[in-house]
Amino acid sequence: MSEVKAFRLDAVDKVTGRAKYGADYYDPHMLYAKVCWAPAPHCRINKIDISEAKAIPGVYGIVTRKDITGPNLTGVFTVFDRPVLVGEGEECKFVQDAIALVAADTEEIAMEAVRKIHVDYTELHGVHTAEQALEEHCEPCVERSVQRGDMAKGWAQAAVTVEEDYYIPLGEHSYIEPEGGYACIDESGVIKVYCGTQDQTMNQRSICRALDYPFSKVHYHVPYVGGGFGGKHLLTVQPYLVLLCAVLQRSVHLTWTREESIAFSCKKQGTFGRIKLGLDKDGKICALEGHIDGAGGAYLANSGDNCNGVIAGMAGPYLAPNVNLTGSMYYTTSPEQGAFRSVGAMDGCTVFETLLTEAADKLGMDQLEVRKRNFLRTKEEVEHCSEPCFIRMNSPRWPIDELMDMCLKEAGKLPPPKPGKHYGRGYSAAKAAYATRNTDWHSGSPVQMHMFMDGSITVHTGFEELGQGVTGVATRICAQAMDTDEDKITVLRSDTHVTPPAGALGFSQATVSVGNSIIRAANLMKETLCKKAQTYLETDEELTFKGYAFYDKNGKCVLDWEEFGKYIFAQVDYLSVVARDRGDKETAIEYGVTPIACVCDVEVDDETGEVKILQIIHAHDSGKVVHEPSARGQVLGATVMSQGCYLMEEFKMRDGYPETPSLAQYLIPTAMDIPEKNTALFLEGNGADDCPFGAKGLGEHPMYTTGAAISGAIYDAIKKPMLHLPVTPEKILKAMNKF
Repeated sequence: MSEVKAFRLDAVDKVTGRAKYGADYYDPHMLYAKVCWAPAPHCRINKIDISEAKAIPGVYGIVTRKDITGPNLTGVFTVFDRPVLVGEGEECKFVQDAIALVAADTEEIAMEAVRKIHVDYTELHGVHTAEQALEEHCEPCVERSVQRGDMAKGWAQAAVTVEEDYYIPLGEHSYIEPEGGYACIDESGVIKVYCGTQDQTMNQRSICRALDYPFSKVHYHVPYVGGGFGGKHLLTVQPYLVLLCAVLQRSVHLTWTREESIAFSCKKQGTFGRIKLGLDKDGKICALEGHIDGAGGAYLANSGDNCNGVIAGMAGPYLAPNVNLTGSMYYTTSPEQGAFRSVGAMDGCTVFETLLTEAADKLGMDQLEVRKRNFLRTKEEVEHCSEPCFIRMNSPRWPIDELMDMCLKEAGKLPPPKPGKHYGRGYSAAKAAYATRNTDWHSGSPVQMHMFMDGSITVHTGFEELGQGVTGVATRICAQAMDTDEDKITVLRSDTHVTPPAGALGFSQATVSVGNSIIRAANLMKETLCKKAQTYLETDEELTFKGYAFYDKNGKCVLDWEEFGKYIFAQVDYLSVVARDRGDKETAIEYGVTPIACVCDVEVDDETGEVKILQIIHAHDSGKVVHEPSARGQVLGATVMSQGCYLMEEFKMRDGYPETPSLAQYLIPTAMDIPEKNTALFLEGNGADDCPFGAKGLGEHPMYTTGAAISGAIYDAIKKPMLHLPVTPEKILKAMNKF
């Protein structure tokens, strides 16, 4: 094999602008579309008058609920409850519901027409927040719990207890690419859609089901995607593009503005609650109890998984024998709940780690020592900390102490004290999950591998390129598995009519799921090649394929590729295999877990309350790093994203309307906010036996630990738990009794 490339395969395309995203597709005759949104957060639509809008020159067509003959309901996985369009006599349940679609010669004309659509409606009582739902005694749409042990026994053992309220707001995914796409229709009536997503298979299924269109007539191609972070599992512009194209029989372009993207897209969960933690006299966790509530949005979407993720994330990688954590989510007029990196676990980790730091301080024990006394360390402890068990630790050991030591060695010492400055160090750790295999719960991706007569290879996978580097990872694994050069590998991604289907791309699973399938496909391909070589050589002797040649059991080359290629050409043969790696047949859900540790140092200004992050260091048990630039980029990026969630970000709603619809109001980290030292360390050699070459998932894992470590560092600096997010300078000053 030749030397592998050090840079990402998509780097040149993205730097030069050659990379095409959904909004970049264009034809000179296409129409431009805009959406007419709900007139109120909760209302009944009495009449939709489009006559004035249709009369505007340049308006080609307006589509309403009357144009839909199917069930009109989309959703996630198995629950289909969100309408594509809300029609006359039906209810809008939040301002993100769509009433009509306008297609015109220009975006400006389409927008003018939207303003001329007159909607007569009756406003209905709206439940806008979870707090209001509780006051009005509404029934939860989701209830989840994690319970084990004997709580009375646990509290009786407690030498110290701490109990805190917390509040974590809704969050925006803030993709670099706003939602947008293009659809056209060919001479056979097939609608081809170009649009970003994290789940082409689920999206196609949901669209075709809602509109009652044959799957074969909706060809979904996913180009480069400018970030997903869990939010692009849910549908955005895709059903509108398909519907417009089908009804109007014209190509259509629809891209949301940044304001529409922030206001009308799904959101990270927001929850609040009161959590209590007890430690015994030796610093061992003896009891953990509490309840959380949150707004589930107008439709179910990802509310269940998010609620479960928050409470499941609270116990972290620690032995907690007595736990009673419950959670409820309520239907509200707030945005749909999407997945967000770690699916709630980051919020749970932040709350628990802060309480653990406070409890250690109250006990008079070093916060790092308390963690070491409670770490999970054995396979039995890791896999069965809660039941039923869906997680797998398939590595020889659980090196959480080694990871923390790596962080500490890199961190060095805190800066010496300065007048007007408070310095603090925080620690956190996580039992970070990743989807491992193609299970029965819409997970993973089969792979088709095709080999050409010159020995070059195409790998077809339904997974999307979100910027995480799956193309480079797949290329490298294929090259190693087939013992060839990376230059001979081409990866074809995410196209419903070209590639195999794929599950939801998330949970740090791309490397594992695709990698396992590629390795299996490579083995099948080698078997196929050897059988064909046996036929050509007219022999039953066992052959081995390696380095583009065939060898007998004595290691003698009996056939080279040039001669074999001529035979394949003459036979008009097709060298193609499909492989899918399967998980444990006894479980419909299966996750791998691996430890990650974090150390964070902060400086808190006594006068302004400003928090300056001096350094954040992560050490991750990766098993094997397949593509180092992609791995490092994922860790550093997730660190900054989680930092923003803790210190800056808050999606605000008032009476069902967004109050932070742009990046002028919704603040996210910029280059100026990135820590002076943001370091990613990888522990290799402790590979998982169910992962490709031992390589475990890692993409979103720093989301678990970053906010938690920052919170611990702030507590160490000012001795106050900060659990009402975002932690702004004003809140810091108030905690320090400065006003």
